[in-house]
Amino acid sequence: MRILIPVFFHAPMGGLHHHVLASTRHLLTAGHDITIVCKRGPFAEKASALGVDVMTTDFTADDVHRLLRDLSLRPFDIVYAHPFDSRQIGLAIAEVQQIPFVLVIHGMYDDDLAYYAEKTTHVIAVSQAIAEYLFERCPGIEKKTTVLMNGVDHRYTPTPLPPSNERIRATYVSRMDADMVFPLDVLLDGIGDNRLSDAAIDWTFIGSGTQREKYETRFKDVLDGTNQSIDWVGWLETEDVIDAMRQSDFVVAPSRAAIESLALGRPTLAIGSKGYHGLITKDTWQAAEATNFGGIGTRQASYRSGMVGAEIIKLFDPTYREDVAAFSASLAQRYRDADVQSRLERLLEQVIEEGQPPSPLDYAVARYEQLHLHRANGLLARRLSAREKKLRERRNL
Repeated sequence: MRILIPVFFHAPMGGLHHHVLASTRHLLTAGHDITIVCKRGPFAEKASALGVDVMTTDFTADDVHRLLRDLSLRPFDIVYAHPFDSRQIGLAIAEVQQIPFVLVIHGMYDDDLAYYAEKTTHVIAVSQAIAEYLFERCPGIEKKTTVLMNGVDHRYTPTPLPPSNERIRATYVSRMDADMVFPLDVLLDGIGDNRLSDAAIDWTFIGSGTQREKYETRFKDVLDGTNQSIDWVGWLETEDVIDAMRQSDFVVAPSRAAIESLALGRPTLAIGSKGYHGLITKDTWQAAEATNFGGIGTRQASYRSGMVGAEIIKLFDPTYREDVAAFSASLAQRYRDADVQSRLERLLEQVIEEGQPPSPLDYAVARYEQLHLHRANGLLARRLSAREKKLRERRNL
């Protein structure tokens, strides 16, 4: 297969990037040709190092027009797209080349799917709750939707917990951007729990982003006078993240990082951008998995102050930690990357075999502008509506 994978993102690295790299490694090993469209930066460099044909863009209108003209001249068999600006590029190319278009949805958004559903050959949701969210907003799409969860590769194998000592070692792994402040707020509540003021916990915070500096200050204030410490280490390469999690007694993480922690056999508190699930146990894992471990939910409505503190207190019992760790390792068998990627490969091959209905030719740039304008108008309308609501509330004070 000759596969076009357009990817749009704000943060330089994160779960989305690892998701794409995992699929790319498998598809390249299976002998398929991959072209990735993305911004310049570390992700583009990692993809290029794998042997991928990487085409970069800054996603400005003029540069996208240039890119679309170049892509239109290259023969592809299928587009395997990720949301937002990358989806707009992928759909334009799929339509002009009359090839199947497959869209991956990673979180609680529909990316205007109802607007172009007829042109979408297949949809992949990374959890069941995300799929159901799409079904509510785009009736009929369930007939061409598949749930494929994130997977973890052979590097994530269970190891024994570190030997018990007087201090507990905990690791937090996540981007620290505006869309990921909910888990930071929840963890801030947990670390500041009065029941933990004398608890001997050494935290390692892995990750960075636009909110890091602000939250460093907040956590420093909360830790003052307690027996806890935090080491902010920033971005780490994958092997270093794995090593840090293996040295931990428990891990706090969202979505893909939570699955990776489980695969290493670590007690894991799942706190995602949209929801809180807490410690993953035999009683909680199904609800957590359904939302991609916090990728869909109601944020504050899913959390009550004190929940994190209560979970951490339980984890001070070495026997309980060992029991939860053993369950984590057994659960992780569900997320074997080789199985997930094989299913993806078979799905893409099947979609190509079934074919794509013919579409009009020679309008890639115009189609992209139409899709881009539609989304921009929707965003503007929502912003204006929110502004008007605030003005009405002020007038009524």
